[in-house]
Amino acid sequence: MPDDYSEVFRRFGIEPQASIYPYAPVFRGVIGGRAVAVKRTNSAEAMGRWVRYLAAAELPVVTPLAVPHHIAGHDWVAYPWIEGRPYDGSLADIRAAGNLLGRLHAVGDAEGSTGLPGFEWPDQDEESVQDDVTGLGKVLATYRPDLRREVLERFEPLLRAFMATTLPAIRDADLPVADVSMDFKAVNLVYGQAGPVLVDPDNGERAPRLLDLALAVLLFHNDLPGGPARLFHEREWAVFRDAYLVHVRPTARERELWPTALLYMLLEWGVWSAINGGETGDWDDSRQAAFLADLLTVDITHYPLESAQVS
Repeated sequence: MPDDYSEVFRRFGIEPQASIYPYAPVFRGVIGGRAVAVKRTNSAEAMGRWVRYLAAAELPVVTPLAVPHHIAGHDWVAYPWIEGRPYDGSLADIRAAGNLLGRLHAVGDAEGSTGLPGFEWPDQDEESVQDDVTGLGKVLATYRPDLRREVLERFEPLLRAFMATTLPAIRDADLPVADVSMDFKAVNLVYGQAGPVLVDPDNGERAPRLLDLALAVLLFHNDLPGGPARLFHEREWAVFRDAYLVHVRPTARERELWPTALLYMLLEWGVWSAINGGETGDWDDSRQAAFLADLLTVDITHYPLESAQVS
């Protein structure tokens, strides 16, 4: 049975409608004469403090128009509707996005600035690892049997070693943390004359900034209708990275662990995206299926953190 959002429509005074976004409920409306987007959010009070903190620092991000409503176990907020255009895949748009992420990380370093929830490290057991291996094999057998053997031979040993190797290497490294979006991708940006605006900050956490950057590398083109059906090309990554590094100087430990951070996010978020795509219909969409195939066959050495700006 479809979810019932009648109480959301009533509390916000907007017309009943279908979601404008396929992966989460987002509704348009007018409140107090202003066009809005009504959506679920996590940790609404802390989220509100974070985006207002960013806005006060002149970072382009949506901020709630009013107090959140708690409805059916979830916090809902109304954000102003941001006019603009979607990401166009150009180097200029990529550079602007990297610049914005760098600025977000630079101002997000302040200790305890907003009270966002802390990053939760995974606690997997043999059964959950086997579920990942089985799930990955299942979606590939259904949608890309030509890749199944190659991908499983690569991922199965990495997934089985994750808790003993990749996870502790990142978790125990005392990496710099910041208030980060943990969902910085093109579909969550709207481009105006002044550049991109982050319109979906709702997954914000206090987490190692290196993981947030690694997530952007891997999933920037995820869920992007009409956009590039692939990860960054090497030139695109260099443009994004160098714009980011204008604002953030990675520590020696971050530079050392960058390949491990990419592997961490590939095994945790990349594998989940591929498996979940079998349930959401992503593999039935030709663009998204091509993106997921590129994700599962990516060579992470194509995304070095070093550049001429880092000594």
